[in-house]
Amino acid sequence: MPKLDLLLLPLLGGYWFLNTFNYTKFYHQRIERQRLIFNSLIIGFFLSILGLFVDYILLHYFPHIREFLGRLNPIEYSGLNQSLLIFGISYPLAKALNIIPKKYWLSLIIEKWGDDFEKLFWNSLKSKQDEDKLLMVTTNANKVYVGYVNKISKPIGNAHITIIPYFSGYRDKEDQQFFITTDYLSVLENFVINNNEELIDKKMGIVIPRNEISMLSKFNISVFTAFNAHQEDTERDEEEPRDETLM
Repeated sequence: MPKLDLLLLPLLGGYWFLNTFNYTKFYHQRIERQRLIFNSLIIGFFLSILGLFVDYILLHYFPHIREFLGRLNPIEYSGLNQSLLIFGISYPLAKALNIIPKKYWLSLIIEKWGDDFEKLFWNSLKSKQDEDKLLMVTTNANKVYVGYVNKISKPIGNAHITIIPYFSGYRDKEDQQFFITTDYLSVLENFVINNNEELIDKKMGIVIPRNEISMLSKFNISVFTAFNAHQEDTERDEEEPRDETLM
């Protein structure tokens, strides 16, 4: 007759693994928390298979190690040592898999489950071309930052980004037109000229909480400049008085 009480340790091991392994930890911030128990059962099943395989190897090839591990548990209960072994391998296994860089797992999570905002943030962060990095971020207070994302928080806790601004300004409340008030390009160039690029993030990084962002889009300086020039020409033509000649 199966001992159902021994299933608790593999279940806890599956839960421990899911909350330690970077991929599954990030993944479970994207889905319903109710699925965590179900997925813990699935992982616990595979951990049980792995644990029983390890126990078989120890029994047939390293009996002295298995005997030593058995003596660490003073409680004599059939099957308990195997359950403890299954629980015990969950954490080191997850840590071993975490050797793979977090950015790799984060990229997979965002590409599969991320929303449009997060995909734009991630593309700005990993793009190598400057023209592909630039974003226009509008906050709930109509403050606007144009720059590139230098840091993105993990999908755990309070989500936020760090942006290095090229310039900033605001949107008019009536027509949402963007007006530039501060230009940071000369300051950035000064950091680069003086070989102080590592100070850019500390001195100029602006942290923006995700829930404070109302609009987000890619930004192209050439298109923006051309559009503004065209708009200024149009406004100038409208302001010029017409020469009316009586017939």
